Amino acid sequence: MAILYALVARGSVVLAEFTAASTNASAIAKQILEKTTGDNDINVSYSQDRYIFHVKRTDGLTVLCMADESAGSNSIFLSFLFLLLKKLTYI
Repeated sequence: MAILYALVARGSVVLAEFTAASTNASAIAKQILEKTTGDNDINVSYSQDRYIFHVKRTDGLTVLCMADESAGSNSIFLSFLFLLLKKLTYI
């Protein structure tokens, strides 16, 4: 399982972004950021085509990653582990 796309944002402002695939992940991620506005902490996943977007927001800082849906349940575990580790690096 590979994480194909990731971003870090504060509110709807993208602070850092990475992509390992030629997709429209950036546009979808920005739509997700707009959809998940607010200050509440969240842990949520969204499915789009064959990709799953995992989102974690804590204290206004959002970390999002996209993984291929074919990875199955390992995708969810590994993606949220990635998000947790990324969040810890920003604390």
